[in-house]
Amino acid sequence: MKDRANEISKLIDICHLNLEKSDQCLTYLRKNRRLSLDLINKYKLGFFPQNVGKLTQHVDEEALISTNIISSYKGSEFSNYFYLVIPLIDEYGTSVGISGRALANDEERSYLGIPKYKNSSFKKANYLFGLNFSKEKIINSSNVYVVEGYFDQIAMTQRGIDNCVAICGTAFSQYHFYKLSKYCDKLTFLLDSDEAGQKSAERIYSKFLNKGIKLRFLKIPKPYKDVDEYFAEPSKNKSSFFKEFKQIIPEDWG
Repeated sequence: MKDRANEISKLIDICHLNLEKSDQCLTYLRKNRRLSLDLINKYKLGFFPQNVGKLTQHVDEEALISTNIISSYKGSEFSNYFYLVIPLIDEYGTSVGISGRALANDEERSYLGIPKYKNSSFKKANYLFGLNFSKEKIINSSNVYVVEGYFDQIAMTQRGIDNCVAICGTAFSQYHFYKLSKYCDKLTFLLDSDEAGQKSAERIYSKFLNKGIKLRFLKIPKPYKDVDEYFAEPSKNKSSFFKEFKQIIPEDWG
């Protein structure tokens, strides 16, 4: 098999160049998510090729199969359902994998029995989305904002809060903790305002308290569920963020 990272990098470039072929993906990114073209290009967001057979003429088939991007019979759930592609690049610029976003609505996804996101095979507990872009900002500020979703991280960056990473649809791990502690001495969590976010905050607080790194938890103001939803309001910006997000101890979440 050819070098896997290089083959994933090729796939990411192909998907990004392919984005202009999908009005649905572009509409979702530009209107629903309110992303600038500069950000779309910076993160290399893309559209998964619909012709998997043709894709394997350009990207090593074995690498795609081994990372669970295509099946051995050249089918792919990414081309069928999860065709909006979000690349994952590690802090050293190495291509790790992709996450596909289903653009079907909740009712359609329920009928099809598919989740909102599908990841290629990589160890999610070892990687943080956006760290390749935010590492220097984290070092300079000695602080990192940790959010849950890919689009939360992108929304923070778009508002000029660049020292931010997202966990990749998984729990905040010990590996995440030690990776970030190399770059700063303060971790600031902005987890979803629902019950799952509260429980996650409590677990992080109990597990990593008194480990030599300052922990802060900011509560997302009502009625917003997450950072991306908050910044969807035209009146919300970097200034309002620092005024309205209040520090809280997880036990006092309610």
